[in-house]
Amino acid sequence: MGALKIDCYCNEKQMGKIIDMVAAHLYDSDRGDVADFDDVIDDMRICAQFDTYMDVVNLRISEVLDSDWDLLYEDTAVFTSRLRAILNDYNRNGKESGCQAHHVLADRWDEL
Repeated sequence: MGALKIDCYCNEKQMGKIIDMVAAHLYDSDRGDVADFDDVIDDMRICAQFDTYMDVVNLRISEVLDSDWDLLYEDTAVFTSRLRAILNDYNRNGKESGCQAHHVLADRWDEL
């Protein structure tokens, strides 16, 4: 299957910048309580709300709005899709870190 052509308001560079900023926000936040992201980037308002349950962060709401605060549907779809991929990596890395910490503690306990 080929990729669908979506006409977005923002270009690839702007979308990359948006995703990078939200990803940086995610990794800078406390894993147990990720704060919502609401910022204006290149005349677009970017909103992302997160839920955390049992050390898994889920995307509750994601929106891209223009300068008049009207929802940009195509941009929101692309943003949501890319942000879900970032969240999947974030949650997988968190789970792997927890398993690794458990193994390290188990090894230290065995040494005693």
